[in-house]
Amino acid sequence: MPSARSSAYRTVAGFVVAPMMPALVLAGVVLAAGGDSQTLGYAAFAGYISYPFALLVGLPMFLFMRRKRWDGLRAYALAGLALGLTFVVLFAGLAGFDGDAADPAWLNLLANLAFMLPFVLACAVVSSIVFWSIARPDLQRA
Repeated sequence: MPSARSSAYRTVAGFVVAPMMPALVLAGVVLAAGGDSQTLGYAAFAGYISYPFALLVGLPMFLFMRRKRWDGLRAYALAGLALGLTFVVLFAGLAGFDGDAADPAWLNLLANLAFMLPFVLACAVVSSIVFWSIARPDLQRA
């Protein structure tokens, strides 16, 4: 059984590495599609969003899952789906908060979110699986 210190280090490392996954996946997609450095900037933007999201939403989810002893890979993959959906709902809500629902720019954003939903969900699941692979909460059972 791993020591408490090594478990804590792995958990912190998971929270450092896993939020990078959406930016890396997006960068890979942009580069594979022949994007230039300007479109590659979206990958950096994904990193700016994913780290605060991981701390504000992912950390409470991790603590909740640890308390419930939901520590398997399947549980973390499902949590990734839930976090991805939460991100889309929060982002759509914040985008619509400034203006009227009939605003064409807001409707365009929502249409793009619907198009990007599979990508967002995939990034969230990848991040959750990477976190699980590093932190290995299943090994911390007492």
